[in-house]
Amino acid sequence: MSALNICYIIGTYPSFSTTFIDREIRMLRQWGLDVQLLSIRQPILPGTLSQEQRSFQRDVIYLVPVQWLSFFEGNLRFLLTRPGAYISTLLYLLTRPHPSIRDRLMTVLHFAEGAYAAALLKKQAINHLHAHFVERAATVALVASRLLDIPYSLSLHAGEDIYVHPVLLPEKLGEAKFIHSCTQYNLDYVKRQLGITGLDGKAVAIHHGLDVERYPIAAQSHEPPLLVAVGRLVEKKGLVYLIRACRRLVDQNYHFACHIIGPGPDYQKLESLVAELSLQDVVNLCGGIPHEKVIEQYDQAAIFVIPCIRGSDGSLDGIPNVLVEAMAMELPVVSTTVSGIPELIQDQVDGLLVPPRDEQSLTAALARLLDDPDLRQRLGQRGRQTVIEKFDIEANVRAVYDLFA
Repeated sequence: MSALNICYIIGTYPSFSTTFIDREIRMLRQWGLDVQLLSIRQPILPGTLSQEQRSFQRDVIYLVPVQWLSFFEGNLRFLLTRPGAYISTLLYLLTRPHPSIRDRLMTVLHFAEGAYAAALLKKQAINHLHAHFVERAATVALVASRLLDIPYSLSLHAGEDIYVHPVLLPEKLGEAKFIHSCTQYNLDYVKRQLGITGLDGKAVAIHHGLDVERYPIAAQSHEPPLLVAVGRLVEKKGLVYLIRACRRLVDQNYHFACHIIGPGPDYQKLESLVAELSLQDVVNLCGGIPHEKVIEQYDQAAIFVIPCIRGSDGSLDGIPNVLVEAMAMELPVVSTTVSGIPELIQDQVDGLLVPPRDEQSLTAALARLLDDPDLRQRLGQRGRQTVIEKFDIEANVRAVYDLFA
């Protein structure tokens, strides 16, 4: 097994939302697996990176910004030395169905990036490629796999590349040696809703693992009680409904604070809603912060809430890793019945689930927890136990390790 040298290919790494990949890499390396990292893009918000992520970043090969001489030289080398593989792979990708002309043009770019990646990795003695996410990281992996004549596999996460406008999804899944998904919901959706066949026997659900010992039981010391939400500020997180629920709670004379942590394109929209509802003294949009600071926010919180929805474009979360982290610290959690979340939370047992886009039910769930410290404690304790039983990092990453083996 020690002779297996893997390269993880990721769209943007590291980032605020890739802590689950950090944990996987750390554990695989601890077990002696050689894991090289290749990222297409550099971090967009480097100030949000944790200390561990900054240490990982030193080992990452980046495709962008492009070193143009190396880019063209790499493509030319494969065109001259492996013309059959180079041309047949390009033709294969371009003759597959695409949602639009723009997507087809992007495939040409991703193909060239794949050849560039293959040229860079040829010097690294890599013998297995693994793509995290099915977007262009998987296209790059597929191309590099063919040009280097080595296998590739992929991690199937909830994302726009599955639920909004999948590009070359059957081809990427079909050529992968194996596929693992963070939720069973994703696999069922791909098989049933998208009608992709041939996955039986090579596609398995493996939840992301968590090192529970790194997440101490929260002190819950903030006064007034603190509600915390963590995630990218995008529609599918349902944060609009959380802010509206906060207005309802204020109108019902509840005293609390709410911190919404994370970067994202909806910052100004959410900020305007906070002002419109006169919640500036209650709701704080904290922006993106390093993971160490996120854990400090968990420690102060009384309740963790992330009311996920299906976005208007069809986008979905899988199981938000922040839910697992909060539960590990014995925080009572409130979320919705969307996607794979019920694979983590059993309503009334280790958390509370409400229908998506239902601010009235969300308000009632939060009010119930604010009113009942004993319920908060019971759900929090059971939530931590669920994480220990189902999301143990050693057991879950061991399942990934065994797939590589």
